[in-house]
Amino acid sequence: MARAGRKDRGLLAKKDSTGKPLWYVRLYAEGRDRRFGAFKNKTEARDFYEKAKQEQKQGRFFPERYQRGGYVFVEELLTRRAETTTVKNPATEKYFMTWWTARLKGLRLNHVTPAVIENAQRDLLAKQYAPQTVLHYLKALRHVLNLAVRNGQLESNPFARVQLVKVKNGKTRFLSLEEETRLLEKLGPIYGPWARLAILTGLRLGEQFKLRWADADLDRGLIVLPETKAGTVQYVRLNEEAREILRTRQIQQMNRNVTSPWVYPSDTLATPLDQRNFYARTFHPAVLALKLEGVGWHTLRHTFASRLAMSGQTEGTIATLLRHTTNALVRRYAHLSPSYLHAAVETVAAYGKATLKPEPISSGTVTGTVTRERELEENDTQVAESIGAGDGI
Repeated sequence: MARAGRKDRGLLAKKDSTGKPLWYVRLYAEGRDRRFGAFKNKTEARDFYEKAKQEQKQGRFFPERYQRGGYVFVEELLTRRAETTTVKNPATEKYFMTWWTARLKGLRLNHVTPAVIENAQRDLLAKQYAPQTVLHYLKALRHVLNLAVRNGQLESNPFARVQLVKVKNGKTRFLSLEEETRLLEKLGPIYGPWARLAILTGLRLGEQFKLRWADADLDRGLIVLPETKAGTVQYVRLNEEAREILRTRQIQQMNRNVTSPWVYPSDTLATPLDQRNFYARTFHPAVLALKLEGVGWHTLRHTFASRLAMSGQTEGTIATLLRHTTNALVRRYAHLSPSYLHAAVETVAAYGKATLKPEPISSGTVTGTVTRERELEENDTQVAESIGAGDGI
């Protein structure tokens, strides 16, 4: 019986096999009658009814949250995100969605607990991914769950109760000449030039492995990047050594009758090499074997920038060659001429090569002899710090 002044609309009672009453709620949703329950008493059924009606008024009522096990499968939202994302770098976003789909397959939204997220974070760190990289993975899922909360598919985001890994804004990690030599030797004659090219150009991992021959003008010493982190077309200037690395690779492919539009093709030749597979199977094991702490592929980009600084290039030149895209930087450094930039990027290839002949250095009345390499190594940290720290470049 309804209480005074109140109607128990939509409430239905049925008895179970023991004769105990169970309560159900009847609602009209998405064009048809639906039933929800069972609830153990009338009060719970009424509370659900009122909450559901309020959500309907706000456009936040989703029947699937309360039927077929409760909430939608996480993979449905991840797949939808991968297909409809509008971020500047959709390929990276799709990779994160694919990774999380495999990780959370079979789980519904309400099963993504803080413990599930913390276990994923722990596993990523166990693979020795950089903290910043781990954060990229986590933030991709957090955004999807935030959208679910906004759309009424989830009560709250479990990330609110997760302690995310912290990124230390310490000194910029770059390779010394000795570390570079060891790394290139470990990678060998096939893969060593790939890493050397990154040091000579500052190319990011994705940019280098998605490079097409059509976008590499070796005569002019210029690479066109149609898709970049900034979402705009960018240009990379090649010094002579970088050109020679690419020419050699071109000749090697011709000698093996390899016909592919990609500089680094997969076995099918129709797609680029899987950059993450290369990193996990080739580059990262070499770094671990040499015990180069804190070194990733992005360290090669830091090395490029650091050597520009240590060769005396201005902050404007460095910012331009790193392809910084903030409006302030574009306005400030737009006057730099192509010829000037080509000359600047040549200093990266020349860095450390004057070490073959000792130079006399005077100190007061005493004259000693040290190599140019030692001078460069001693000044590395001081000069490189002037261009900033972290993964912002």
